[in-house]
Amino acid sequence: MPSSTSSPNTRAPTSSPTGTWGSPKSCDRHSPARTLPTSVATATYRLRMIGLVFAFAADSVVLFVGLRYLRSRPVDVTPAMVAATLPWFGLAGFLYAVQQGVALPALIDPFAVSPIAYLTTGCVVVVLWIVVDAVRPSSLPVATALSGGGLLIVGGASLLALRPRMITELVFWNSVAILGAISITVLVWVLVGSTRHVAAVSALGWSTVFAHVFDAVTTALGLEVFGTVERNPVSAAVISAGELLLADGAGVFLFLVIKIVAALGVVWLAAGVGAQEREGTGMLVVAGGVGLAPAVHNLVLFSLTVF
Repeated sequence: MPSSTSSPNTRAPTSSPTGTWGSPKSCDRHSPARTLPTSVATATYRLRMIGLVFAFAADSVVLFVGLRYLRSRPVDVTPAMVAATLPWFGLAGFLYAVQQGVALPALIDPFAVSPIAYLTTGCVVVVLWIVVDAVRPSSLPVATALSGGGLLIVGGASLLALRPRMITELVFWNSVAILGAISITVLVWVLVGSTRHVAAVSALGWSTVFAHVFDAVTTALGLEVFGTVERNPVSAAVISAGELLLADGAGVFLFLVIKIVAALGVVWLAAGVGAQEREGTGMLVVAGGVGLAPAVHNLVLFSLTVF
């Protein structure tokens, strides 16, 4: 199930990056290139690596301590709690896109670099669980899902508010991506939803299918509309094969078909495990997150750098 946002070099818009939140960095492609002295570049690289190591270690400690604390509490990690974490994968993609698209403060930036962004998001979820467990343990699944979805909505609204001159383009293309993914998912459900192997797929399973369709749709928009470059080697190979073997422009269609088939395969396996069991739910959440994170990443990065 190829995902298009697994490394910092996954997808690079052809337009110039941005400096502050929503404002372009000052750069002139006609000005002579400036290179840092070797000693300065080496020192900068070392500081960067130290920051990344510190961020990874800090996140790991928070996760370890937080999870150990939760294990000491009478907290039952139910399938509903596991399913409620799916929106948080989108937040990890959002965080990573912001790190790529704008200049974050030096102390925050390492925590938003992929894959550390996923650890950072996990830390927030664990802290949320600790707080909710202390106040109202029975509301853990609802609080997890609503807070994750709410933060995604707030983040999207912030992009619109901070780029008022581009609000029409942002709303239009984001709507095209979301509604297009919903429409294709519904079409897949109509075509195969009544078959014996797919009829038992839960709502979470169809959310997994939607997440991968969403990723494929945003990939298609980036390549065909915005002129971005696919740098994930697996995704790029699939798209190139479609272009060479089928027809010009068919690469993204082949990519979409493969994503749908792979997602349906995962949800069918999860149904065999037991979609209502914790293991089956975890399988669906991870599979859905692999699609949702890069999809959100794409839309946010397009919003910050393309328009």
